[in-house]
Amino acid sequence: EKDVKVFEKVAEVAEGERILFNSVTLDMDIKKTGEAIKKHGHAVIAFTSMNLDDARELNRKLYEFLPKEDIVIDTTTAALGYGLDYAFTVMERARLAALMGDAELQHPLSSGTTNAWAAREAWMKMDQKWGPRELRGPIWETVTALTLLLAGVDYFMMMHPAAVKTLSEVVKKLTSGKGAVEAQKALAWINNLKG
Repeated sequence: EKDVKVFEKVAEVAEGERILFNSVTLDMDIKKTGEAIKKHGHAVIAFTSMNLDDARELNRKLYEFLPKEDIVIDTTTAALGYGLDYAFTVMERARLAALMGDAELQHPLSSGTTNAWAAREAWMKMDQKWGPRELRGPIWETVTALTLLLAGVDYFMMMHPAAVKTLSEVVKKLTSGKGAVEAQKALAWINNLKG
């Protein structure tokens, strides 16, 4: 109930800014929230807990108030060591279903990659064999982000500048023409091994 009141007021105050609200869930008053977000020209993250049926249901409810282009899906990010493989599977299934024509999942995917910091290995003082915690946190967040990038995530909420920089550099490398040339070289190398 409190979230809805805050969303309504923030939507009003930020009119003209086109902000992305994080987040609307099935447990909220979707009508009030959706109307406030639409009235003031904003967008929303539709958050569900690793369940594509819930994601579809929430999106259907939001369609009554918002155009499709104003909805971003977040199916929950579990960090490395805490269910990253399951988060990857759900996000990958959402992306593949969207590409195969599932209109209710044809939205950008969001990842709360900062959840990586919930893993005690990312921040807790531990035995020296784990390495310095000043490096572990950024590495934990980076690995989580890169893994979910491979699942098809479009939008990353991140905390550590080094993790953001690494993800940005990888995306730039993968989307530049140079990456395609290097991929061709790698393919030629593999084909030479066969021969």
